[in-house]
Amino acid sequence: MNEFVQNHQLTGEESVLGTAALDGAACYAPTLPAGSSTPPTPESSDSSETQGSIRRVTDSTDASPLTVNIESGPAKDVNGPQPNEVRTPKKLLPPPSENGSEMSELHTQMKRIIAGRTNIPDNVSALVAFWAISTWFQEVLPVIPCLVITGPAHEAMVLLRVLRDLCRTPTLLAGFRRADLKDLNRHRTLLISEPNLDNRTAALLGNLTNRDFILVEQGSYLYCANSKAVYIGEDPAINRIQHSLYIDAAARPLAKPPDPGWSLPGPIDSLRQSIFEYRDRNMEEARCLAFNPCGLSPEAHAMANALGSCLVDATQLQTELVALLRPADQQQIADRSDGVEALVVGAALALSHQDKGEVFVKEIAVEVNRLLVARGETRQLSPEKVGHKLKKVGMFTRRLSHAGNGLTLDQATKIRLHEVAAAYRGEDSIQEDENLHCPLCAKNELLRKVM
Repeated sequence: MNEFVQNHQLTGEESVLGTAALDGAACYAPTLPAGSSTPPTPESSDSSETQGSIRRVTDSTDASPLTVNIESGPAKDVNGPQPNEVRTPKKLLPPPSENGSEMSELHTQMKRIIAGRTNIPDNVSALVAFWAISTWFQEVLPVIPCLVITGPAHEAMVLLRVLRDLCRTPTLLAGFRRADLKDLNRHRTLLISEPNLDNRTAALLGNLTNRDFILVEQGSYLYCANSKAVYIGEDPAINRIQHSLYIDAAARPLAKPPDPGWSLPGPIDSLRQSIFEYRDRNMEEARCLAFNPCGLSPEAHAMANALGSCLVDATQLQTELVALLRPADQQQIADRSDGVEALVVGAALALSHQDKGEVFVKEIAVEVNRLLVARGETRQLSPEKVGHKLKKVGMFTRRLSHAGNGLTLDQATKIRLHEVAAAYRGEDSIQEDENLHCPLCAKNELLRKVM
């Protein structure tokens, strides 16, 4: 694709379209030839655009020019119908000041717009606003969190339309297929309605939250990592999508009707202009990923690091973000602690506290089956099944003697076992199995007190 950027002052007719800060909605992510391994530069092609610039993008493969688009709204087809002229005066935010007040005002405005048009709870509106802010910084984030929406279809569609007004160069999609990514890699934020999402596509969406991961399509490399929000239905039965914020779009009971005032082009246009200017000033600081929260699982920490690093000099907002992420993170750990893997790890941990130099898989299986009976379950696990579960969590057994396979309980194995137990069982469950004479358990208790 050839790009031609022409800078000039807006005419009276052009100024009607929105703010003066413009961006190419059909932003081009280069498709490399087969065999090439050079990734695209992380900085977007519009990073140097300033107020009063227009981007005109053409593609030699298309019959007509692509969108001439402004940063203040979704892409407009130059050959299609144009929106009505709106001359609502803007009220721009004050210049940046101390204590992150500018970002606080931006987040507050976004939250009010989301709540006013959807009537979802305040804590959900706040989390959605944090995600929408991150779409403006996505090119500098190694992990680009996905927003996963459940709940009634109508409310979810309303939320996706609200996000179209708040996110960077958004595109609404009715459905999602891997085959479409070659055409969609020009778009920065994808807002997807796919209530029939399958596990394979869910895994693909999760992989695409990781920057620099590529897809190979017809001999070309595609870099498709970008911000995505996806509606997956009211009661989905799919695997969890990696690096995702899960929210329910259901409105509060007996909520008042949505306020049409939050949909006016003037306030939306002013807000987009303000966040565009904030992004332009703070991109380099966001790139440093300086926010480093504590007390979260590795996956939740990666998402908090990405979302929080976009909140430059706004420590109160960063604290609020972690508080919003922690309940879902703890629930995920709790759900994991009920699984078979957690049961197997717990049994191995309990046996490791018996001052043995080694433990056989069949011994772990006996302890697992005892715990299953105590929980009122009738199923029993064979030693072979237990061995597979240990391998799945990263505890690799070996042949100990003619009696069978097991774990050699050296210091390295004990440390690894305590780490895996903490990841799969959570703090509360680990405390039940702690041994006062185990220095590793004492270390875990000290870490909990510090956190």
